[in-house]
Amino acid sequence: MNLFRRLSHYLLQLKGWIVFGKRVGILGNFTVVNPSNVRIGIHCGINKDVFILGHHRVEIGDYVVLSARVMIIDTGLELAGFAKAEFPAHVSAPVRIEDGAWIGAGAIILPGVTVGRKSVVGAGSIVNRDVPPHSVVAGNPARVIGRTDE
Repeated sequence: MNLFRRLSHYLLQLKGWIVFGKRVGILGNFTVVNPSNVRIGIHCGINKDVFILGHHRVEIGDYVVLSARVMIIDTGLELAGFAKAEFPAHVSAPVRIEDGAWIGAGAIILPGVTVGRKSVVGAGSIVNRDVPPHSVVAGNPARVIGRTDE
């Protein structure tokens, strides 16, 4: 059993190297669509079932932790004219997660959002607007509920 865990860990690390072109701490299987549109910094951690769309551009800084089942979505359907269009238009905007941020389990980061340096996004939060640096946000939609130590 120990050999299986080691092999599984090695293969996940290899997948991280192939997808991101650098060493990333991988703690479970993850999905990145369009990895050429995703940039990640050093010493980052990606947990089980993380999903990164990467349709437009996703930038992840250094020392960022993406907890289990985090979703980073940088594109979606345009609401205006949605009901009338046979093929609704898409709207895309870059997502940026700055250095030292921690995105809690099950959080969803939506298009056009910047998560500020050393900020924490609470588990299950839906982030639809920028998060100031050194902030703690939570909820749906996510709102500032505290500050991290500066």
